[in-house]
Order: sequence, then C-alpha cells, then structure tokens
Amino acid sequence: MSQQFDAHAQGAEVNYQLHSLGWKAFQNLCTTIMAEVFGQTVQTFFDSHDGGRDGAFRGTWKPKYGEALTGTFTAQCKFTAKADVQVKFGELTGELNKAKRLASRGLASNYILFTNARLTGTVEENIKEAFENIPGIDRFVAYGCERISQMIRESARLRMLVPRVYGLGDLSHIMDQRAYDQAQEILAAIGDDLRKFVITDAYRRSANALTEHGFVLLLGEPACGKSTIAATLALASLDKWGSSTVKVRNADDFVTHFNPHEKQFFWVDDAFGPTQLDVTSAVDWSRTFPHIRAAIHRGAKVLFTSRDYVYNSAKRFLKESALPVIQESKVVIHVQDISKAEREQILYNHVRLGSQPQSFKTRLKPFLPSVAAHRAFSPEIARRLGNPLFTRNLVVTDSGIDAFVARPLKLLAEVINTIDDGARSALALVFMRGGEVESPLQFSEDEEIAITRLGGTQSRVVESMNALNGSLLLNTVSSGTHKWRFKHPTVRDAFAAVIADNMELMDIYLAGAPLRTLLSEVSCGHIGIKGVKVIVPTNRYDAVIERLSEMNVGKWPEKTSLYRFLAYRCDKLFLTKFIAINPDFLGGLQMYSYLSVVPDVDVLLKLNELKLLPEINRVKAFARIRQLAVDTPDSDFLRDDFRNLITSDERKDILTHVRADLLPKLDECLDDWRSNFDPEEDDPGTYFDLLKSALQDYQREFRQDKDAALVISDALNGVESLIETLLSEMPEETDPRDYSAGGELPRENQAGLRSIFDDVDA
Repeated sequence: MSQQFDAHAQGAEVNYQLHSLGWKAFQNLCTTIMAEVFGQTVQTFFDSHDGGRDGAFRGTWKPKYGEALTGTFTAQCKFTAKADVQVKFGELTGELNKAKRLASRGLASNYILFTNARLTGTVEENIKEAFENIPGIDRFVAYGCERISQMIRESARLRMLVPRVYGLGDLSHIMDQRAYDQAQEILAAIGDDLRKFVITDAYRRSANALTEHGFVLLLGEPACGKSTIAATLALASLDKWGSSTVKVRNADDFVTHFNPHEKQFFWVDDAFGPTQLDVTSAVDWSRTFPHIRAAIHRGAKVLFTSRDYVYNSAKRFLKESALPVIQESKVVIHVQDISKAEREQILYNHVRLGSQPQSFKTRLKPFLPSVAAHRAFSPEIARRLGNPLFTRNLVVTDSGIDAFVARPLKLLAEVINTIDDGARSALALVFMRGGEVESPLQFSEDEEIAITRLGGTQSRVVESMNALNGSLLLNTVSSGTHKWRFKHPTVRDAFAAVIADNMELMDIYLAGAPLRTLLSEVSCGHIGIKGVKVIVPTNRYDAVIERLSEMNVGKWPEKTSLYRFLAYRCDKLFLTKFIAINPDFLGGLQMYSYLSVVPDVDVLLKLNELKLLPEINRVKAFARIRQLAVDTPDSDFLRDDFRNLITSDERKDILTHVRADLLPKLDECLDDWRSNFDPEEDDPGTYFDLLKSALQDYQREFRQDKDAALVISDALNGVESLIETLLSEMPEETDPRDYSAGGELPRENQAGLRSIFDDVDA
C-alpha cells in the first residue's frame, strides 16, 4: 500500500478551518489534492449528475512511493458546515448505498472518501470494513480533516494552488518566524478577504506570468479584486520560494531595496496613481524600467497593479521598450469575463463568511444567483452584501437588489452621509491624509478644526475608527507600524463624491488637506481626468492658489508636485490667475535633460497648448532643446507633444544640427559616457539604455540618409561591445535560485445543477 493511500494519519497540529470553505470549494480542494499530492489526473462530474462520484479515473495509479494500484477509482466528498464535528458511522448510509451501486457496475474497485469532519481511528476501521465488504471494492481509504490539514501543511505547491488556505489556519506551522511575520503583514493588508478568495482565470494567468517572466502587470477596473490577487501571490511566493515581500511605494523605493543576493517579491499597488494618473509616478517608473529588467534577470519577481484607465493614461509617459516583458505579462481583469462559476463562488464566500445574521442570509439566498449574473457584479459588491453596514437600508426585493448592484457608488455615498458625525470625521481624516493614517493617531491643528466643524471629536474619531475596522476602514501593519486606510479604494471614491456635493466639506478639505495630498487628488476645473477625487469650482481657485503659495519650489519634490499639478490638473482660467499672481513664474522655468521627465517642460507644453506661453519664452525653449539634442544627446523633442512647441522648420533645424555636430563625434560621445560609468553604482545595460534610446531615435529619423544611418549603426554596435566588456569586468554573481512553480494551475470545476448557494445560510 502506498504512503499516499495510508488511511488515517492523525496529528495534534492545528487544523485548517475547512468547514468554512463550503461544499463546492471543499470538493475542488479534494480534487486538487488528488492531482497535486497524489499525482493523478482526476475526472470530475457535474454536481447533480455525478452518480455518487465527485471524482473518478480508471487505469493504473503509480504513486511516488509504494506499489502501483490498478482498476477503477471513485472519490467522494462528504462536507459539513459545522466546525469540530466527528464523523459517525451511521451518517454514511447514503455513501454505502452509492458505493454498492458503483461497485456493481465495476466503477469503484478503489474507493476514496474525503471529509472535513474529524475521523477517529475506531470509526475509520468500522467504515473501512463496511466498504471493503461490498463486492467489487478491493480497497477503501478515508481522509478526515486532520489528514487533509497535514497534506496542506506539507505541500507548498498545494497551498499555492488553493491559496484560500492561507486564511484558514495558523501560518506559524508552515513558515519560519521571518516569513510568518511578513505573512501577517500581508494578511493585515487585506483583512479577512483571503479566507473568501476564489481562484479565477486572472489569478492563474498572473501566477503563470510571474513564473514564466518574473513580472506581471495586473490591470482592471475598480473593485475587481486586483489587490487581493496581489496579496495572494505575495503569500504564495513567500511560502513556495521563500521570497521576501517588499511592498514599495515608488520607483526610488524599488532601487533602494533591490538586493541581488536575496529572493525578493516586489509588490507595487496602484503603480501609476491610486484613482487617477500620477504623472510623477509614471515618469519615475519609466526611468526605472531598466533597473526592473536587471532585477528580474537576477531572479526578482515584480508585480504591478493599476486601474486600467489609469494605466491607459500613463502609457504616454512610459517607455515600454525599456521593459519589453510588460507587454508579455499584462493580465487584464474584465469583471464581465469572470465565469459564472467564479462569480457564484466569490459571492457565496463573502455572504457565507460575512458578518450578516443568518436570517438575512436566508432572505437573501433566493436572489444570489441573479446577483452573480448581474452585468455590474464585482467582488466588492459581494463583500458589501456580506457586511450589515452596507445593507442596513437594503430592501430585499428584485428592484432593491438590482439598485444595490447597479449603483454601488451612489449607495456607498448614502451610507457615508447617514453614519454618525464621529465616523464621518474618521473617514474625513483618512481622506485628508491621502488615504493612510498612522496609529496611534496624532492630530494637526488644521485637522482638529476640520473634525470639529464636522461635529466630531478626537476621542470619537478614535472610537469610530475601531468600529469601522473591516467595513469602511482597515487597520494594517507595515514594517511594524500600524496604519489606518480605506478598506477599499471605492470608499475613497464615495467620500470624494460626498465632498463634491457639499461646499462646507469642500472648504474643510481645501483648507486642511496636506498640500501633497491636495495636488494629487484635485483638479481645478473639468479637464477630463477620469477618477479625479475632487473637482474644484472656479469660485474656489483663489483658495487653492493661496495654499500653493506655501510651497518651496527650491526643494525638488515640492517643485515637481507643483509643476505637474499645473501641467495636468488645471484649466486655462486657473493658470491665467496663477501667472497673474506669480509674474516671475514663467522666467523661472528651465529646460534640461531628459526633456520627457522635467516638470518645467510639462508646464511649458501645457501653457503653449493653451496659448498662454509668450513667443519670447517659446523661442528660448527651442534654443535650449537644440543644444540638448547634441550635448546630451536628448531626442525627447521628437515626441508628438513637442510638435506644437517647436515648428516643423525648427524641428528640421535641430536634426540638421545633430547631423553636423553630433554624428561626426559619436566616438567622443561614447568615450564621455564610458568615463562617467561607475561600476560600484551602475549596471552596464541600464546605464547605457538612455544613450541607446536616443541613437535609435536618430537612426529612425535618418533612415533615408545611408551615411548617417551607417554611422549611428556603428555607434550602437560600439555601445553593445562596451556593455559586454564592462559586464565581463564585473564579479560573477550566483545564478538566481529556482522560482519555477512547474505546470499550470488547475481550473475550478464547472458549475452544475445543484446550487452553490444551498448552504450559504448554514
């Protein structure tokens, strides 16, 4: 008898809360165990037409250890929604009758029973004897919750394939202390959502992209589950490969924390802005793409998430050729493409494991199939249905349910408007801090004034934050620091809608929000930014300009924030007012390399587009562009958005200047770049990426000029040779450790005729 076909290994270790899975998910877990732990492909059946078989196969089973087993195999799952119950022999009458029928037809010479209930040795002996006395059954084995939990503890691969188990048990039994501490931080970042996680096609594709390419860009609309998938992959990476998870906020963090001598999983949530485009983030990440490419080459895993419309806006600032894998590893979640079975399992998990009273679940149960099928269904809708805070005004009828699913932002805004003053003040504080507040709370003078005007007090804010934990807010842990943040970005969206409808709240926000938050969340006028938090009306422009006067443009971060705000978040009227109040502003704008990442250039382009840039300033800008095209060399002036700043004749003049003064001196240019290379700080491939990019741009411009094209081609070959030389001079690094997960992730079973919601109110 094989080790895998060993009846009832019992253990005193902590078991997983398998009763919380639901019958459907437990069946999927068992078939995954058959495939991954036992190494046997299993045929599954529609749930109402399985004929007493949840899984089956025919032929020879060759386990990893022990004798080969032959014949027909039937697997049956017996699930209970009750915790800590014991299997009783008398409860298996139905299974015995099914087994007799199957054995008489030659379909069960080997019979396997899985149950999430406890299985004692005595009961197992009685069950085994009864089944093996059935003519046609040669071998019987039963696996109870203890043995199934042991399999989960022993197989990191199994946990990766069924990641919900990370939220069902004590992780200290499967991870060392360092990994356990990191896992607790990751779990804190998503609350109890992992217990309700469902493997979807997006999860499978993301996991496979990480395995194959070392990178995944996870895109989707709001509330589609991107962050939960990211957290699940981080846990799987920590568990399976021992990768330490580094959750970075920006490109500088990535460069600072990358260590080629460690296994690292970099998680970048909302890489290009949380709810709308953050131009500075997009530009910074674009500049860091060569570093990311080098890190992946050395074995790092990198995951980006972004709302799809934010990424589409960011693409004009991203040089994706510097990170080609970004196209190969893009996983887009379209909620409408989530399968029927996946939608139903997501909804089932959130309602059954949510905090609703049983009576509400029973009333809601008949409507759940239509909720899962609704065109506006999303995982966030499922979460809200499982929490009484969001459903206290819900009328459980067809029309009431339809409104709840179809208009989630409006209904969430209504919830915010109807909560007490202390709770609303707590949400306002988190909103004013840019979505994150450190705990224990410390209040600034402006925040105290704002809270008082909202009817709250410091003590009530503290109480309300604890009361809202898990519903509208979430207490997380990052690097040992506790922080409050919105449970989901849509809560932030809804609070912004509340502000937009209330001028008193608008004034509180404009006066009290930190400037950095203000500049990244508002727009002055309707300028078409999708997802913008607050649109400031014209009669509040003076208040915003007054706040901007607090900024010190002598500090690079503040200057960048201000200039990007002016370039991308302000209409013509606001800019006209701003320049009139700050007459020296235009004269202070500078141009330097690289043009595409200089915030001053963004402002010049915007002012020129709106016909607010005087001709004398435009001509000055052209002269500087002409100089940089050769001296750096900087080819960014060839971008489409420069076509209005410089005329076609001026563009030709710059290229003529490049032809005459740069191409004959490319050897000298390459020597200059080589002399500035620092082997202690720079990666050769990354260092020369900008030079190669500029030369390739010029090569395209001079493609009709054979002599010029040949000179540039020789220079590019010289760059490649120099990179190879520099690499050969660097000390060798050990090969990255194996990150391969091996194989494809299994797909969930197809839904059958038995409703998955049968026991949602159990």
